[in-house]
Amino acid sequence: MSAWLSALNRGETTGMRVTIRDIARKTGLSPSTVSLVLNNKCERISQKTRDLVLKVAAEMNYHPNQMAVGLITRRTKTLGLIIPDITNTFFAEIAKGAEEACQKSGYSLMLCNTNDNPQKDADYINVLASRGVDGILFTMSVSSQVSKDTQCFRILQQVEKPFVLVDRTVEAPEGGSAAPSVLVDNELGGYLATRHLLELGHRRIGFISGPMGELSSQKRLFGYIRALQEYGITFDPMLMKVGDYHTSTGYQLAKALLEQHVTGIFACNDMMAYGVFQQADQQGIQIPRQLSVVGFDDLQFSQLMRVPLTTMKQPAYDIGAGAVQKLIQMLDHPDQPQDNLIFKPELVVRSSTGPAPKEST
Repeated sequence: MSAWLSALNRGETTGMRVTIRDIARKTGLSPSTVSLVLNNKCERISQKTRDLVLKVAAEMNYHPNQMAVGLITRRTKTLGLIIPDITNTFFAEIAKGAEEACQKSGYSLMLCNTNDNPQKDADYINVLASRGVDGILFTMSVSSQVSKDTQCFRILQQVEKPFVLVDRTVEAPEGGSAAPSVLVDNELGGYLATRHLLELGHRRIGFISGPMGELSSQKRLFGYIRALQEYGITFDPMLMKVGDYHTSTGYQLAKALLEQHVTGIFACNDMMAYGVFQQADQQGIQIPRQLSVVGFDDLQFSQLMRVPLTTMKQPAYDIGAGAVQKLIQMLDHPDQPQDNLIFKPELVVRSSTGPAPKEST
């Protein structure tokens, strides 16, 4: 019992928060000296004293009271991440990259999943602001309504929180400035995916886009058209279908494209490409002998399919980590202009693409 009371007096019992005063008592230094060292403001303090403070702090398992620190610095060292679908491994990988980048930088991460519900976008912005996050990482829900983007911008301006768009980019609202984005080069991705099919001899290539109210979908379409033009092929609107990034949509739209006698389909994400596979299986169409399919994202399941999917790889982990670094940079240098951080996509060729059927050439 006496040993326990002694430990209690020293602030070393399990579950009790160790304070700066506890460290000061154990080192024989003043609380102000210990505070300067722990807050990295110790230019005039000897290296020997610094090492002693840090050694004792580690031994006593000292962690700063972040709420108290926040009252002084007006920073909570917490960021919020809003994503549309945690069950989509692309967004799960973004979240993993963001969480690990936060941990390395001394931040915590609050995760919000909207289930692709635009109303939840606005709701979660307000929730995160009320919880005192320093900034917000934001992947807007899938929607073809540009007005929803404007609403979110308005709310973000009202809560006065810096934010970074993740895997999304939008035009600046009227009278405002564009938010920095961290994403892949979507036009290049659309171009490379389509060129791959063209190089295999395909000439009737169906295109399943994402919602056309999103600039990322428009950019992938521009890449698709650019590749066609390089091969002297006129863009045919009948071979383009607008999707929403879900498997069921890929399944439905593939039926319409197959009726147009396409030999290849470029779906703007892997989930819709899975739907194309389902439709092809139902119709007895063999992939890739009769139909070649390209996706976009390179989800983990894509390489495990019965016919592994050719796709455009997005570095999802790096996008999440890069978004955190971008947001922290904005917090540390609020007056510094911020550019978009754009990663290059990579064509991953697997078994779902092959030469165009001879009868089509």
